[in-house]
Amino acid sequence: MARKTKEEAAETRERLLDTAEDVFLREGVTRTSLQRIAEAAGLTRGAIYWHFKDKADLFNAMMDRICLPCEEASTLDAQAADAAQALRAFARQPLERMMEDERTRRVFTIAIHRTEYSEEMRAAFERHLEAMEAFRIQAEAIVRRGQAEGGFEARLDSRAASVAMIALIDGLLSRTTSASTGPDELRDAFAAIDLFVAGLTPRPAAGACGSCR
Repeated sequence: MARKTKEEAAETRERLLDTAEDVFLREGVTRTSLQRIAEAAGLTRGAIYWHFKDKADLFNAMMDRICLPCEEASTLDAQAADAAQALRAFARQPLERMMEDERTRRVFTIAIHRTEYSEEMRAAFERHLEAMEAFRIQAEAIVRRGQAEGGFEARLDSRAASVAMIALIDGLLSRTTSASTGPDELRDAFAAIDLFVAGLTPRPAAGACGSCR
């Protein structure tokens, strides 16, 4: 009987998290009360307090059910390809993750567009910042490798390049979670990444012309 009770408690907890995800996405975190979530789940407010101490605790538990796009990308082994290919694949991965996993896209949409970060919600915001910084650091390492190999312009500031790339990816992630996305939009995002990577490659010396004889 005790085991069944634990299973039922786990099911109730997941039901509350699923419901919170739905309501937060539709109505926003700030405007959603615990009573609203309880009613939508067909449960009492007391059921919520059994599992979560407050709305921030519920919100953080919902966030913990996903791996943020840039958290997953920062674990990729980008050493197998040349630097341009590695940077291109590295930059694309968060967007691909967003398109492939519906829960990730829904929860990330809530985090980016449906949340006003009060002090109680600060942990989720800090997690996002840490993921973005880890992503930037690995991007800078790829750029430096490309410079050492001659594939990227040696005079570039590798840190500035990584900051520019994370700004691009952050903007593209925001775009893909603010409107209906489809193959064309993803193709445009990948084209923007390709354009950025191409901008890091060395330029021909002034006056050089490949067609001159």
